[in-house]
Amino acid sequence: MEYTSDATRVARFMMESGMQVTEIASQLGVHRSTVYRRLLGRDSGKDKRKSKLDPYRDYISSRLQEYRLPATVMIRELRELGYDGGITILKDFMKEVKEEYIQEVVTRFETEPGRQAQIDWGECGFIMHEGRRRKLYLLVVVLGYSRYMWADFTTTTRRPELIRLMEKSFREIGAVPRELLVDNMRQVIDQPRQGAVPALVNRDFEEFSRWWGFRTVACPPYWPRAKGKVERGIDYVKRSFLEGRSIADLNDLNAQLRAWLADVANVRMHGTVKERPVDRLRMDLAAMGAPCSDSYPSVERHDRLADHDAMISYKGVRYSVDPRIIRGRHTSVEVRWGADGILRAYHDGRLVAQHRLMPSGSPPQEDARHSALRRELAAKPERRTMRRGKAPRFAQYDMPSVAERPLESYEELASACV
Repeated sequence: MEYTSDATRVARFMMESGMQVTEIASQLGVHRSTVYRRLLGRDSGKDKRKSKLDPYRDYISSRLQEYRLPATVMIRELRELGYDGGITILKDFMKEVKEEYIQEVVTRFETEPGRQAQIDWGECGFIMHEGRRRKLYLLVVVLGYSRYMWADFTTTTRRPELIRLMEKSFREIGAVPRELLVDNMRQVIDQPRQGAVPALVNRDFEEFSRWWGFRTVACPPYWPRAKGKVERGIDYVKRSFLEGRSIADLNDLNAQLRAWLADVANVRMHGTVKERPVDRLRMDLAAMGAPCSDSYPSVERHDRLADHDAMISYKGVRYSVDPRIIRGRHTSVEVRWGADGILRAYHDGRLVAQHRLMPSGSPPQEDARHSALRRELAAKPERRTMRRGKAPRFAQYDMPSVAERPLESYEELASACV
């Protein structure tokens, strides 16, 4: 990796000022061995004799580019190749290689306009919400090129809430990036990246990304600097906005956050790009995709049983479905909850109910059309219903008339048959 002459001059000035190499490395964001070898042109003050590790450096670098191997595994591989040195020098070199790779990742994600947004959660203490003390979370979205920031406070980090907030961010920003960079957050990634095996994105989130037209990219595990833009964004919101702020409730907190983002965060002179994010946003928007007109229809999916009354139960509330699908005591339906807050029920791939999702404990939600259909079906002669624990109750039929005969006629018939 190339280091600029400016970085070299700064490192040498720090050394001449009496700073220790470890402190210089911390200030510059590099490993101490990088300061010694790349910036100061020396070899840790030791003799410049060849190291036992020298013949294996290329092998180590190539292995670390593909796999997150610990030093204990790496040294076993090197022993098989003939290495007879110690593990300490190996660990130091591996740290340097990883540091350089992180720098390459950071550089690679210094993206062109419209390409990428980084997202992450932050924990922000507690808040009173709906009469309860709830944990407060912050979702931050940062556009890679412009550094334009979008954020929202919430009391849950579940996948439906993440999808709802991502849709909200796309609509308020006014466009969709081509890539979304995440860490191994459980709401998105089912299986983290392992060596050369890529991360496994959750099925629902993968479908959500296709709906909106972006690609989900998982950064390497335990390498937060690969998404340093959003990490710094979270710290910035906590430090410059949230600290010491008075609020009435969650809605008030988010209203104040919206004003602060517009009046402070996105109009400040950004320390890295030396421009205002709101000014650079124009180039981001010009290269990003247009938002979808419709919300993603399926945030959560669950199977439910519709009972004989054509009702299903979901999150503590009963909802009506089309009674024409009922067969027997229970009929299976698939329930999908969308980011638009609409609950939809499907039977054999056909939409059979659509309701606004209500809070737990709300009264039954019955569609007037379902009620009318149920009355219509109940009026049909062939309609019958089954009550739990009782025999079938049939509708009333017109019974055929039966001729009446005197008892003597039956005795004569019986005598004739003997």
